[in-house]
Amino acid sequence: MTYDQTKSILEAQVQAQSAHNDGYTRQFYAEQAAKLEAKVQEDIAAKNESEQEHERRMTVASVNSEAMFADGFDDAIIGYDVNGCAIYDYDKCLNILVEQGMTREEAHEYMEFNVINAYVGDFTPIFMHGFFTIEE
Repeated sequence: MTYDQTKSILEAQVQAQSAHNDGYTRQFYAEQAAKLEAKVQEDIAAKNESEQEHERRMTVASVNSEAMFADGFDDAIIGYDVNGCAIYDYDKCLNILVEQGMTREEAHEYMEFNVINAYVGDFTPIFMHGFFTIEE
């Protein structure tokens, strides 16, 4: 939590408890403090999730320092091959794009033209179509 976030939460909590404010004003500041605290918790959760995603990338990179990665798809990394190339679950990549606002068809077209067909060297990532869904 940053200094500014802490300060904003404390100021809202003080106003929510102040005898100088009427009931509506106290309620407003109590709600503001709760929203700020919830935002901080969301930020912490997102950071933890991001660190977990980067952990997969770091694992592949520790096996092959020259491995290439598809930016924005760390959550779809499911492993690596014998050469140390990152392996991505194609359906998870589609889901990431859909979560960003694309339709399934747009996501498929984007993947095919901009990601799958992008050769970036000997250690270009592999995109796998599975026979089953991998649950985490």
